Amino acid sequence: LFRYGLIAPLLNGQMEPKEYFEQLEGKVHQIPYYGERTIAAKTIQEWLLHYRRNGFDALKPKRRSDRGDSRRLSPDDKDHILEIRKESLHMPVSVFYEQLIKRGEITKNQVSYATINRLLKKHKLAGRNHISFHPGKERKRFAYDKVNVLWQADLSHGPYIPIDGK
Repeated sequence: LFRYGLIAPLLNGQMEPKEYFEQLEGKVHQIPYYGERTIAAKTIQEWLLHYRRNGFDALKPKRRSDRGDSRRLSPDDKDHILEIRKESLHMPVSVFYEQLIKRGEITKNQVSYATINRLLKKHKLAGRNHISFHPGKERKRFAYDKVNVLWQADLSHGPYIPIDGK
């Protein structure tokens, strides 16, 4: 609807294209789901062309052809990172990411934590789908197999209540 709203004055003949594009040049638009952006005249011309050829459905945003793939990591980089991860499955992803940066495998400006986390989740090397995650073998710090092996207590000093001056 947003895209249609921008091309509507041209479709209805309310404005001349040249005048309309000059008016829109540099104007900031509040685009749903994307925030504030400027839109090039060429983009609006493309939307107009698509609408005239294929109707309203042509204005709907398309899914990216590379959806789910990282544009920052090459296939070789991905394989290399996965091999390193298999050697250090015990490490949380955040620590693993920091280790990659320390070792010089990636730079913080080049690859984000989210990219690494997404890659590892996709290959089940992070989170609950983690290969080395076994709920049956999960141990907590103060958990024991048998009862009464460990006792714990907690103590807190409360307020003093004077009774007969004592």
